[in-house]
Amino acid sequence: MSRFLSCAHLRNSGFAAAYGKSVMQVDNLTTAKAPSSKIQKPHPLTTFALFSAIFLVTYFPCFQNSYGLLDDYYLLFLTLTKGAWCPEIVGSMMSQGRPLNLPFIAAAFSSLHGISDLVYLRLIATLGIALLATLFFRHAMHVGWNRAQSFVLSLLVFSQLPFQVLAGWSLVGFLGAIRIPLAYVSFFLAKYAAEKPLKSPTFAALYLATVFALTASMAMHQTTAMFFWIGMAQDALSPKKWDISRRLVAIAFSAFGIACTLEYAICAWGKSAYSAYLLTDRDHLSFDVLEKIQWFITEPLTNSLNFNNLAASPLIALAMATTIATGLFLFIKTLEPKERLKERVFLLLALPVLCYTPNLIVAESWASYRTLYALSALMVLYFFCAIQGISQKFAVSKNIVTGALFAAALVSLGCANQNVATYLAEPQSKELALLRYRLNLKQPLLNHLNEQLTPPADKGPFDIWKYDSKMLAPSWYEFLAPAAYYDEFGRASSARPYVAKAMVGLLQMETRRPVEKNAAPEDK
Repeated sequence: MSRFLSCAHLRNSGFAAAYGKSVMQVDNLTTAKAPSSKIQKPHPLTTFALFSAIFLVTYFPCFQNSYGLLDDYYLLFLTLTKGAWCPEIVGSMMSQGRPLNLPFIAAAFSSLHGISDLVYLRLIATLGIALLATLFFRHAMHVGWNRAQSFVLSLLVFSQLPFQVLAGWSLVGFLGAIRIPLAYVSFFLAKYAAEKPLKSPTFAALYLATVFALTASMAMHQTTAMFFWIGMAQDALSPKKWDISRRLVAIAFSAFGIACTLEYAICAWGKSAYSAYLLTDRDHLSFDVLEKIQWFITEPLTNSLNFNNLAASPLIALAMATTIATGLFLFIKTLEPKERLKERVFLLLALPVLCYTPNLIVAESWASYRTLYALSALMVLYFFCAIQGISQKFAVSKNIVTGALFAAALVSLGCANQNVATYLAEPQSKELALLRYRLNLKQPLLNHLNEQLTPPADKGPFDIWKYDSKMLAPSWYEFLAPAAYYDEFGRASSARPYVAKAMVGLLQMETRRPVEKNAAPEDK
């Protein structure tokens, strides 16, 4: 990581001024001690601090409210009552091929005492987004974008809907702060390996490190590991001369293939050893290629091309796809070397599929935003480069283009703030307050709730069934937000009965805690 995290301070200029320089000023910045070809990057800690401040403000509603989201309640309740290594948690992770989540879940949830403590995991998640933005920003500069462009591009990417879910969901965000940067760093390891002699021990060590890091990321969450390909996309769209060697392509694809094979073996073992915890559509592969292609276009790709629009429109997606196809071709035609245009086009066409591989090969067709980290980032990158291509065609000043994209980034940050407030923090905190208000801790009511929240004979523990929502909280089809999208934005957590049962249990524990603290020793 030294190449990407090494830095040189700007002379006679502060960090804030450096970010505000125009494109031409940034390109002409040099120092007396460094050669003109050396990339002048702000200090990584300063960059991380800036992104942290921006995203902490953007996602502030996630810290202002006390709430949990779906699995947050379930895992917290199990950890407090049975321990983080109880069969339910272990079985759930192992059956999905995600065993490396277990030590991190244990470390995080064992240190929490109640629902209000979940905010600490959301803070870590947001700092994880800032870390990822820092790595992305520095790699963007490394491949040839100037400081202002790299900064704007990073703001656009990490204010998209998938990263809003990351900031607003304690469990998903905390784990995402570990597994997404790990997948991204694995591409850097592959790139270093490609620069070493094939038969050298250094090459072997770096190649094994690439496979290990990518496999580890997949063993935490298969879809988030696809952020590995974002590094390749940045290199393929480098404004500098394209330096993706055939060796790098071979290393990246072979390491990816080995990691996928190892993860498939982990999943197969987990399914056989923990079959009681399997989720129906995730335990086998899909061979209906045409159906998957159609679904990929109509849902995941459409959602990603709508950027921050939750009510995804096919017309907006079509307009964005047309803009990207036109502008991106104009952009890559100007890139060097010209003779590698076909290879670049082929790679850019393959990357959207590579960024969504796990979801395309399993039977489950569920395009939730927490599966779109890589695909969403890729579409923003494509759109960013397409705008550059169109502006070059019409001879629009780079300063104007960068300024317009910066304005778009500010709008995107504003949308992210409103989305997490309106569809995550506020409705989830209202639901929790409603449940507290309705929950009378008299034993007959608790017996009634527990009876309803016990799976009927024809239902599994993770299914949805009807129950008396007036006695508890909103059902799957009742919202405390203007609308609901998948199970992430606007949907009531108590719509899942197993979550509702955990919520009731956690609120009971909150009620008992002050009594237990004040009780005499003989009463405890």
